[in-house]
Parts: sequence; C-alpha cells; structure tokens
Amino acid sequence: MTISIALIGAGIFIQDAYLPAIQANPNVNLKAVYSRSSKAAASITPELPIDRYADDAEQGLQQLLERSDIQAVIIALPIPHQAKFVRAALTAGKHVLSEKPIAKDVAEASELVNWYKTEIEPKGTFWSVAENWRYTEPVQQARKQIARLGKIRQFRTQVFVDAKPGFEHWKYFATAWRKEPTHQGGIILDFGVHWLAATRYLIAPERVNRVSAFVAAFQDVLPPADSVDAILSCESGAQGIFQFSTCSSLTESGYTIVGENGNIIVNGQTVKVRINGEEEVEEVKPEYATQWSCVVNEVKAWGEGLERGEINKEQSPGEALADLELVELILKSSETGTLQVTKHQ
Repeated sequence: MTISIALIGAGIFIQDAYLPAIQANPNVNLKAVYSRSSKAAASITPELPIDRYADDAEQGLQQLLERSDIQAVIIALPIPHQAKFVRAALTAGKHVLSEKPIAKDVAEASELVNWYKTEIEPKGTFWSVAENWRYTEPVQQARKQIARLGKIRQFRTQVFVDAKPGFEHWKYFATAWRKEPTHQGGIILDFGVHWLAATRYLIAPERVNRVSAFVAAFQDVLPPADSVDAILSCESGAQGIFQFSTCSSLTESGYTIVGENGNIIVNGQTVKVRINGEEEVEEVKPEYATQWSCVVNEVKAWGEGLERGEINKEQSPGEALADLELVELILKSSETGTLQVTKHQ
C-alpha cells in the first residue's frame, strides 16, 4: 500500500533530508507541500508535478488538510510553531510525523499528548515524532548488542562540535530561529535532544529517574547556552554522564555503555563491542547513499507502521516526551542548583 503524503514546511532539512527519504521509500508518495510563502513552497522539487499551498496563495493549510486523497503529513517547522500544526493536522484526520522535539516544553507536550490519547488515537489516527538519531545505523547496531552486556552499570554520552562558519553542518545551526531562539535552552534543546534520545534508546529498559546538571555559555554564537555537564541516575542504580558542547576544540562524539559483562562504544560509524575480554569492531556503513540515511530509515519505519496500523515505539509521542523531559530537567537543575526527579520516563 502506498500512502499519499504532504509536507508541511519547506526549510533546508525538508530539502536535504526528507525529500531524499521520500524518494527512496516506495511506500510513501508526495502529493503536496505547504509553506508560509508561495516562494518557499515553489522551491520544493520544482520539477515535480505536486500541488503547492501557502498563506499568501489562494489555497493554504486548511485547503490542504481538507483533501481526502492525502492520508498523512510530515511536519518540519521551527520549534515554537510546531505544536499548533500537529494539532490541526490530527484534527483533520491526517496521520502525522512531526519533527523533534515534540514541543517547546514539557507542559505543552504533556497537554498535547493527553489530548491525542483521549481524542485522536481512539479514532485510528496516528501521531509519530521523528527522532532520526535512533535510526542511525551505528546506534541501531549497538542496540542489537546491548543485551550481551548483562546488567548496565554506567553509560556516557559525549557531544563535541565547534558550531561556527566552516563547520560542515553550520547551515542548519545558522537559521534565524536557532541563532535567536525563543525556545528554552536554544541549541541544547534543538540539538541536545537528539543525543539524549539515542542514549535512552541504547540503555532501555533502564529508566532515568534523577538528573543533576550544570549548563554554561562559553560563547555567544548560539545563545543562551552551549555546554552541558550532567549526571543521570536510573531506577536500577545505573548511572551515567551527558557531556555536550557546541563550542569545543574536541571533535569526537559518541556513546559508551558499560555492563557487567563488558562494554559497547559507538564513535562515528564504528561500533566496538567488548564482552568478557574479547573485542569485536564493526564499521557500520549507511544503508542509503545520502547524507541523511537515518531519515530514510525513519520515514521507512513510519510508512511501514502506518501500513500495519500502528505507531513504532521509537516514534511514539511518549518516547518524545521523555526525551524532552531530560533536556528540560537539565536546564532546571542548572538554573536552580537542585537535583531534579523525572515524571515521564
């Protein structure tokens, strides 16, 4: 079954990641795009005969959502605006894949999830939240090996980039809504949530229950803050570190999971598994020949889930709420100087 979809948003991530993902997945068929401006809508695959909707055109979002031949939408908009579009699309009966984070804060996300669970999901309309870090091939390969570690004892996630002109992904960081954010934490929320989501995925079923953190701004490139040092503890007694900076002279980012039988280290495309003294090293190549192979995997999983009539656990609103909560508690812990206790893990 092919699912007819529309794009809501026409930013660079739509161009770079979602269009190749849609084109690589035969189970989804792009029929339309919406953006605030006709110019932006026209920039999306101008060579394709898709329909285009915009606020400054004769037909806008309402007309798009009224179309009975479109079953689902992908929403990729700046964080402060996303929730209202998610609500509008779900109300119109469209399945939704919306970009992370799920909302601007836990309060907005909780209200939206509760509304969805009571008013929308019972009707068979599904809301999924995109988190492509869970779909990177090395992370997925590491996840397959986690059970071999036995009981998890410690974990560490380190994120070190130097986000400034010349950085390979600078164009994503340099958008106006990221350089002058109105959402909490700025880049710590927008970029950091990826790494916390992947960390939660790797250590599952461990559940983080306490958070203590320090947050700092060492540069003014990406306000209001750019660096985090946090300690996370789990209900089981496992504990870990989340270290994050977008202004670091260090360049390596990755994950380390330590269990009673050994450890797993993910660094770039390399997955090292050491069990009872024996080490296995695997270079995990992207499955698709695109910069954002993980988004191809993500869209494929979403489309297959819709065909089955269910949401993938990795894309559930509940998982996305738990990801967001960790970011918010890191910020609150630093602001108040107190240990924070989770409620949504």
